[in-house]
Amino acid sequence: MISIIIPIYNRQHIIEETLNSIKAQTYTNWECIIVDDGSTDNTVEVVKKIIEGDSRFKLFERPPNFKKGPSSSRNFAITKMTGDYIQFFDSDDVMHPNHLQLKIEAIKTYDFVICQLQEFTGVFDINLFSCAKQPHINRSTNVFEDFATGTFPMLMVVPLWKASSLKPYLPIREDLHILEDHELYARALSQNKTYAIINIPLIFYRVGSSSSTNNFYSKVSYGLASYFEAKKTVLHLSSAKPIKLAILKMTLGFFRLALAERDFKSAQQCLNFIKNHTLAYSFKLKVKLFRIIFFYSIFKIVKKGDTKFKPLFKL
Repeated sequence: MISIIIPIYNRQHIIEETLNSIKAQTYTNWECIIVDDGSTDNTVEVVKKIIEGDSRFKLFERPPNFKKGPSSSRNFAITKMTGDYIQFFDSDDVMHPNHLQLKIEAIKTYDFVICQLQEFTGVFDINLFSCAKQPHINRSTNVFEDFATGTFPMLMVVPLWKASSLKPYLPIREDLHILEDHELYARALSQNKTYAIINIPLIFYRVGSSSSTNNFYSKVSYGLASYFEAKKTVLHLSSAKPIKLAILKMTLGFFRLALAERDFKSAQQCLNFIKNHTLAYSFKLKVKLFRIIFFYSIFKIVKKGDTKFKPLFKL
């Protein structure tokens, strides 16, 4: 049995597409654990109507003693699951009809199986099932390092996990606004894991709807502490130069976002993180970072000229 884990919050307008795509799965040995995170609209009523008569769906309210948030809701759902496999899913995404069938056939003795993910916006177009195409996912010789550097991307919903392979790394951290999946999977992938790849888009990922990640990119201070915590986990697991360089570049990306918002507190936090974790590990990187700090000190005074300064804040 596959246990599908879905937290929901104020999704009355789009949850039907998600749940109907699960109902339409050609593989039928699944349970879907839905946990409402305190919706204030009619999400719960809509869900009850959709799942009526299908005992494979199990709807719960997040208990008061569980912290509000999707991670806590997922952790609660895991206490209710009975399946042999775990498939995390979001309440605004859509499954290909053969999603679970192809994954259960591929996972065999592996720890997890991944598939391609196709983005979409607005109302889902069923034609995407037959015409969606994504770049080929190549196998990795160092899956942890490639995951940590972003060349082996794996969002929360992408893998189907053998429950026994993921549970040692649970629960999901509930103190993180963003990158809770990155932190979890970093810990899991740091130990040798076997996996299969299905090079077909089987998950259709809605972009543009409200999410913690979108909140972060629109206001960098929102999730910066969570970003640092997730990356601390990665750096604790490995201090390999490619990983440090990737995190350095990403942190400088958020540094530039903070400058665009005139959020000098967040910008300084980014520089402090770089310094505290010695991300500029070579003489060449240290010189470039010194240049960035120099121009940053000028930018804080003049507080204008973003276009002119922007190239100066890159490695």
